[in-house]
Order: sequence, then C-alpha cells, then structure tokens
Amino acid sequence: MTHLEPHSVSDACTALLAAVQVQPSLRVPLADAVGHVLAEEIFAPIPLPPWTNAAMDGYAVHAADVRGASATSPVSLRVVAVVAAGDAPSRALQRGEAVRVYTGAAVPEGADSVVRQEDSDRGIDDVVIHHDRDAGANVRPLGGDLARGAVALVSGTVLGPHQLALLAALAVAHPVVRRKPRVGLLTGGDEVVSLDHREQILDGTRLSDVNGPALTALINEAGGVAVPLGLVPDDPDALDAAVSAARDIDLLITAGGVSVGDRDHVREVMRRQRVTAVIDRVRIRPGGPTAFGMLPDGRGWLALPGNPVSAMVTFELFARPVIRRMAGHPEPRRRAIRVRLERAVTRDARLELYPRVTLAWPADGGLPLARLTGPQGSGILTSIARSDGLLIVAPGSGALQQEGWVLPHGP
Repeated sequence: MTHLEPHSVSDACTALLAAVQVQPSLRVPLADAVGHVLAEEIFAPIPLPPWTNAAMDGYAVHAADVRGASATSPVSLRVVAVVAAGDAPSRALQRGEAVRVYTGAAVPEGADSVVRQEDSDRGIDDVVIHHDRDAGANVRPLGGDLARGAVALVSGTVLGPHQLALLAALAVAHPVVRRKPRVGLLTGGDEVVSLDHREQILDGTRLSDVNGPALTALINEAGGVAVPLGLVPDDPDALDAAVSAARDIDLLITAGGVSVGDRDHVREVMRRQRVTAVIDRVRIRPGGPTAFGMLPDGRGWLALPGNPVSAMVTFELFARPVIRRMAGHPEPRRRAIRVRLERAVTRDARLELYPRVTLAWPADGGLPLARLTGPQGSGILTSIARSDGLLIVAPGSGALQQEGWVLPHGP
C-alpha cells in the first residue's frame, strides 16, 4: 500500500466517493423495499384518484342548487340514488337532485359538490340542506393527485412508508431498487472480548468490544447490511486470514490496528493484500490514522481507528457517505446545520476538529444552541453517547466564536 500525504476531510471524502461503485439494481417485494433507493422513475399507470370521488359522507349536488341555503332558508332536493365506495353511479346528476354518497364513493357526472351530512336532515327520499358552505367543495377530481403517465417518484428516492403508500396505490408490487451494500465488519485487539464474556469485562481483565455493536448499528442505519466478521487478535496472520476469508461482502470495514504502534498490523496486511491506497491519513482529530484502499477484486477497505469515539466520528465522516453512495443515494454526505455556540471553541492550526455537542432548539425558532458535551478526549465515550452531533471546527488560528456548523446524528 503506497504511502500518501494526509488528506483534508473534504478531499478524503471526495476521493472515497469517487472510488466506490453504486450497487446493481434488483426487484424486491414492496414490503421489503423500505430503506432501499429507487433505481427507476415510476410513472403513474393510472390516475390518482382513479375516479372523481367524495371527500366525506354526504350528498352529491350541483353547487348552484345549494348556494344561499341556510337554517332560515333551507333547500330541499330529491334523492335519486345511494352510492357507496366501490359502486358506480348509474346516471348523471340533474338539477334539483342529490345522490347520497360516502367517503371515497364515485361522484356522479354533473355533481360538483358534496354537502356534508351534518348540514342536512339526512333525508332518504328528499334531503333538506341548511348550509351552503360546501358549495363547490368536497369533490376529489379524477387525476387530481396524479395524472396518468405523470412522474410519481424519481430515481434516487429513498423508500420509506410514505413512498410505499404511493407505490401501493399505483399497484407497483415489485419496485426496482438498488441493492443494499453488504458491509463486512472486523473489530479487534487482544484486550477486547465480546459481550459473551461479560464476567471478564466486569472484573476488569478485558474490555468490551464496543465497536462491534456500535458500528453494526451505524452500518444498518446508513443503509447498508452489516455482516459481522468477528474479533481478530493483534496478529497480522490472523487479520490476513480474516480478510482473505471475507468474500460475500461489498465493502470491508476494520476498526483498530491502523496506527503506527508495534501491535498495529492493518497497514502491513493491506500491503500483503495488495491494496491500492486511496487515502492513508486524514488531517483530523479524532481519527487521523483513518485509511482507505481498494482490494485487487475492486472492493473497498476502510480502516478506522480502534478507539470507539474515533471510530464513530470517522464512520460518520467517511463510512456513512461511502455506504450511502454504494446504496444509490444521490446525496451521500450529511447536510450540516448552522448553530449558535454557547462558548468559543479553540481551533487547531492544522487539524479539523470534531468535538461532540448537544443541541438546544429555542422556542422562537432561531438557531439551535450548540454546547460541548464536556471533556472531549477520544477515550471518553460519554462525549459521543450524550451528543446530538459533531461540531465542525476548521483548522486555523484563534477560536470559533459565536456561530458554527454541526453534523447532526441520525439516519
């Protein structure tokens, strides 16, 4: 793996996004499409609604027949039919007539209003209307939501429950989506054990594998499918074997062993695996040793630091955009929000800093107030567990003063 000069955060992310490929498309059942990215434009095969229908229970009428109706001057109309949802009117509506209709029922030709039943005596053969507020209202026209052939959803749309509702209405049972990338996760360290060894964690002889559950959740939240590959000891041969065995994945993420210590073997194994370097280090705190390269078969390998805070921060900045790009998201990078600062934050001359902050939203609708979560050491888990986002502190002299930008946590 060739040594590269350290990248800025922005340049590193740009290089990573350019190196990976969007996943292929496939058809999936509608119920399984949640969280996938749509890979085709959806054109409405039918108009929505598919027929002109009533927006509420009441009487379909001509607006001209009920205008001026009031409690002191009611209007009486002859009821000529009853149309329930799913029924079709037998004929057009004539002046002086009304049709009893229910919500969603087809409105007969000629009717341009549905008088809510509360404004009537609910008559069966004849109905008395005593209010005209619904003249010209409560009729949903055919195609008023979507015309036949109109674009319903564009390619690149992330499918959630609301989008599935629209697809179901259009009888799209198997949308074409981007396959979610399978992301293999290797964590490691001789001092680390899984939660199956809870006794060793609680007696202080071993540390819990925090990165395993945290990064698994972040991978899934970002739109990937986490594939846990287990814990690897601080041994280059064991790591080499684990990487070689990781075949049914689209992206490999490792956490730990990427620095320059005697027991940090990731870079050595990257060389063994003939990885082509894309980034070697990043000018950032925490997480400077982060590296990324391409395996000979075209799959990416993102090596994150082992410190859990550093791993989660660098995941947000690099892994999440990469996974989203592979999943087909048109905007893989998270949008920052502008904030007010509770107090000034000191800059670093060379490094971009990402301290953890909470956000308090003012009642007057102004900028949220960003407050540091406390001590910001990379070994302080509470600094990120209690945070709402990451404050972006660009390198430079002096301090970030009254305002700044935050990358909020979340999917």
